[in-house]
Amino acid sequence: MRELTFKLTLLEDVIVNQRPTNQGGHKSLDYVPGTLLLGAVAARLYAKLSPEDAWQVFHSGQVQFGDALPLVDEHPCWPLPLCWHDKKLESALQDGCINGARVQNFQHGAFADDAQPKQLRDGYVRADGRKVNIQKSLRMKTALDPTTGRADDRRLFGYESINAGQSFVARIRASDEVSAELWEQVGAVLAEHGELLLGRSRSAEYGRADFWSVGLALEPATAPAQSKQVTLWCLSDVALLDENGQPSLEPTPAALGLTRGEIDWTRSFLRFRRYAIWNAHRNGYDLERQVIQHGSVITLQLDSPLTDAERQLLAAGIGLHREAGLGWVSVDPKLLATAQPTFAPAIPAASASLEPSEPQDAPLIAWLKAERGEDDVLREAEKRTRAAGKNLKKCYELARAYAGVPAHLPIGPSKAQWGSVYEKARAEDSANFDWLKRDLFEGTNPVCKPAGEGWQDAFRDDAGVRNFCAWFSDAIDTLKTVQTVRLFAREAMRVADRERDHKTSANLEN
Repeated sequence: MRELTFKLTLLEDVIVNQRPTNQGGHKSLDYVPGTLLLGAVAARLYAKLSPEDAWQVFHSGQVQFGDALPLVDEHPCWPLPLCWHDKKLESALQDGCINGARVQNFQHGAFADDAQPKQLRDGYVRADGRKVNIQKSLRMKTALDPTTGRADDRRLFGYESINAGQSFVARIRASDEVSAELWEQVGAVLAEHGELLLGRSRSAEYGRADFWSVGLALEPATAPAQSKQVTLWCLSDVALLDENGQPSLEPTPAALGLTRGEIDWTRSFLRFRRYAIWNAHRNGYDLERQVIQHGSVITLQLDSPLTDAERQLLAAGIGLHREAGLGWVSVDPKLLATAQPTFAPAIPAASASLEPSEPQDAPLIAWLKAERGEDDVLREAEKRTRAAGKNLKKCYELARAYAGVPAHLPIGPSKAQWGSVYEKARAEDSANFDWLKRDLFEGTNPVCKPAGEGWQDAFRDDAGVRNFCAWFSDAIDTLKTVQTVRLFAREAMRVADRERDHKTSANLEN
C-alpha cells in the first residue's frame, strides 16, 4: 500500500454543502471530503490517462482520496467518537480540552452513579485531548434579475462556508495493483506546492486552497489484537451494501468484509446522513448515497481475535466509494480501549521548524505574502470607509435639519458630484495621495468647491457649523490613501443615491 499525505490551507472560504438542496439553508460540512480532492486531481490528470488507467485511478477504489480532516499545530484531529458521553450538568470540556476523567465510553458501560448522559457529537479530538471546532460563517446573497441587472429581493439565499485560514490534512493511498508508473503520475500532480479550487462558487470568491506534501501519520494509535471484541471507529463516512446489493445502514460482518462474528448493538453508536454528489461532467447529480457518518463506532463480537489478514482488510477500507474517501476506519484504537480515555501529553504550539522549508524568495511564497499584505490593507481601508460613510449619512441628516429643508428638496452633494470625486481618485496614481487632495480642494477649479452647489450646504455637529466641503476636507485625512478615497467615494455615491430615493418618495407622498 502506497501513501501520500498532504496539507491543505484554505486561502478563501470553501463551500461544502451537507446536502444538495436548493431550498432552505445551505449547511456546510466541517471538513473537506475526499470527493473534492478526487475531482481536483481528476481535472488535472484525467484527460492525460488512457480510459483503463483513468478507471483504475478515479473509479475502481484502488486509489483512495481521503477526507481532509483538521490539522492543529501540525497534528491531525479525528471526529469525536459517538460512544463518548459526559454528564449533562458536568461538562468534560475544560479550557478547550477534554477531561478524560469526566468522559464515559459507553462501550464499557454507563456512569456508575446513573447520571444523565450527554453524547459528545460535534467537533474533533486531537491525541492530547484538545477539542477542535471548525470555524464557519454564513453570508446572505441575492440573485440578480436578468431583465434589469439588479438584485431580486425575492430570491434571497445564504451560503455557509468553512472560514479561510484553517488547515486540514488528507492522504491518498494506492493498492499494490496500481503500477509504480501510474502512481508517479498521481503523485506528480500533488508533489509540488500549488493551489486547488474546491467546493461551490469557485468562479466567485470561494474555494481557493494551498497544498503541499507533508510526512504525517494520520492513523490513531491502535491496541494489539488480543480481544474477541473489535471496535471500528469511523474516521470517514461509510457506505455499505446488504446481501442483495442494496444500500444498507445496518452494518453486518459480511458488509464489513468479514466471514464471521456478529454486531454488538449494545456497544455500537451510529448516526446517518444521505446526500447526492454533483457531477460536473454529467451536469447532474449522481445516485444518492446513504452513509453511516464519521464518528460512529461499530463493535463486533468474534469467537477469536482478529487475524492479521482480517485486520489489514479492515484497515484498507470498507464499503463503497473508497476512491472518494469513504470507508476509512480505525481498528481497535487505544482512545476507545478503556472506559475513560487516556490522552497523550499536551502538544505544544507548532514551531517554525515544522513549517514547510520553502526558500524565502520562492515565487509562490512571495506572491502569497504580497496577497496577505494586500488583504490586510484592503480590510483596513474598508474599515475606515465604513466609518466615514456612517458619518456622511449623519451629515446629510444634520444638514436637512439645520437648514429646515423638507424631504422633497435636495440637500448636500449629489451622487454625480461624489462620482466626480471617484473619477479623480481613480485617475490618480495610488502613491499620490497629496496630489489627490490638491486636485480635490485647491487650485482654480477644484472638484470640491466651498461655494459650490451642495458642497456649501451647512450643518452643525460636534466640530461646530461647517459645510460639506469643509467636512470632507477633514475626513479625507482619516482615509489616508488614494485606494481608500476610491472606496469612500463609491460609498458616498450610495449614500447620496439613497437621499435621492428619499426625496423621490417624499414627492410621491406629497
